[in-house]
Amino acid sequence: MAMKKVPGRWRQIPSGSTATSEKGGDMAKLCVVGAGVVGQATGKGFLKLGHDVTFVDVNADTVEQIRSNGFSAIFPEEIILRDVEAVFISVPTPTAEDGVNLSSLDQACHDIDSALAVFQSRPVIVFRSTILPGTTRKHLVPLLEKAAGDSRVGEHVCYNPEYLRERHAQRDFDCPRIITIGQSVRSEDAAHRLAELYHPFDAKVYRCGYEEAEFQKYVNNLFNAAKISFFNEMREMAKGLGIDPTLAFQLTVRSAQGMWDPLYGIHDKGVYGGACLPKDTNAWIEYMEESGFNPIFMQAVREINRSIGGA
Repeated sequence: MAMKKVPGRWRQIPSGSTATSEKGGDMAKLCVVGAGVVGQATGKGFLKLGHDVTFVDVNADTVEQIRSNGFSAIFPEEIILRDVEAVFISVPTPTAEDGVNLSSLDQACHDIDSALAVFQSRPVIVFRSTILPGTTRKHLVPLLEKAAGDSRVGEHVCYNPEYLRERHAQRDFDCPRIITIGQSVRSEDAAHRLAELYHPFDAKVYRCGYEEAEFQKYVNNLFNAAKISFFNEMREMAKGLGIDPTLAFQLTVRSAQGMWDPLYGIHDKGVYGGACLPKDTNAWIEYMEESGFNPIFMQAVREINRSIGGA
């Protein structure tokens, strides 16, 4: 049972049981638009629960490959949404010179609208692509409503970020750590319907606003990028100093609070301070610069701290 709605706050929806023979209620017809890594993991995950899934893709080789493996796959012009409960859109959103390229996403919206115009039923439209905060509310919902000629389409739109690793996408979908559903006030019912589809998974479901969910997906990815870059810089510094960093990194996993405490640093407590962090950051940067190295990452760390009033 969902908790009461609290505007602007994250809400946790209790998880269901693991998917066995009691597959969480009635089976649904689902459509997955964009049959790449994310799309196929999503569709095949729901297939395992007994749902009726049709994959949609523009690439003939992809469609043929899916069909050859015994699954249903069609081209966008063949989409029929009669009795479809949900449409998952997982097309790529690559970075272009002027920002995120939404062309594939826009085309997917037009393809869906063409099919929506034929039937009165309204499936939940679930965006899975990584998009910048505000994209769903300011771009995708108006695009869908304009193309469909129906201002009520936005009542059925959710944003559902994926947390899938490319090499382990299927396993990650089947065994999710969390499930996040972004919604608007208008799409409360759609978010509930989507949460019900995820009910059989042994994971907590969190519902929040569109922008919060879009932002969180970027925070998720950028944190991973930042952590990798930090240790890459430390590795390069170690090489320059003639030090093998392997043991140091392994010990850091066990000693640094930022590693063993997942909540460390996320609370709004302002700048880093205390007796150690400012002085050691400054000392390290000066030592590296005097040694002929350029500690770009740590310089940025210090500048961020200073920009909000720190040392």
